[in-house]
Amino acid sequence: MTRFLTLLAILVSAPIYGADQRPVLALVIDDLGYSLSQGKAALNLEGDHTFAIIPGTTYGQRLAALANTKSKEIILHLPLQASNIWAAAESNTLTESMSEDQISLNTVAMLSEFPNIKGINNHMGSHLTEISHFMRPIMESIKAYRSQLYFLDSRTSARSVAYIEALNSGLDSVKRDVFLDNNHTNLESIRLQFKLWLKKARDTGSALAIGHPHTNTIKVLEANFPLVQKKFQFMRISQLISKTKLSKKLENPPEYLSKFK
Repeated sequence: MTRFLTLLAILVSAPIYGADQRPVLALVIDDLGYSLSQGKAALNLEGDHTFAIIPGTTYGQRLAALANTKSKEIILHLPLQASNIWAAAESNTLTESMSEDQISLNTVAMLSEFPNIKGINNHMGSHLTEISHFMRPIMESIKAYRSQLYFLDSRTSARSVAYIEALNSGLDSVKRDVFLDNNHTNLESIRLQFKLWLKKARDTGSALAIGHPHTNTIKVLEANFPLVQKKFQFMRISQLISKTKLSKKLENPPEYLSKFK
């Protein structure tokens, strides 16, 4: 019996035999919905990625349907108030002028627009994501709407509390590591951020990048994806979350097994 439990403990704490040990690259393409051609170009990228669609956009529903036919993962790109008062805002942006009830009702309305979403991330939101008082009802509304959804904190502010509030509400949550195209007119800038994404994945085992369907971004991704697939694996966000949760379980086996390690 002791030998059996010892063997079981070793199996629990060891890497899964045959599992792909390559570092994980997780990519989210934001801002889909305003351009059909850009959206299609993003959905045609090689690999398994995640696509964030802005609610209320001209082509949002059409791109969501196309993503579904391609078995792509989509998430709601939830519009939130930015710190820059001059920043262009969506007509359905959640703002600090709204009551908690308004925020909850509007959040659910936007969630309902895309029934097949697996999660949510913030569109802009550098102001609202800093304030727990506003993020809490958003996360609670998501949890009540569908508890299996996850929240990706795009971290448009270094002071964002979105990740913590999502976890506090019982949602799975992850954070963005790299923005690929803050300077989307500069190809070299995008290439540099792409290299930083790869380095982060090599150093930590996985890295999550956010990009947009800009011409230069798509060009860099199309050129580089075939070159990196031998050394890296692509994962949609839901798969990355599942992998991370499994790794934590293996690192922290139940107490009755850990004593045999």
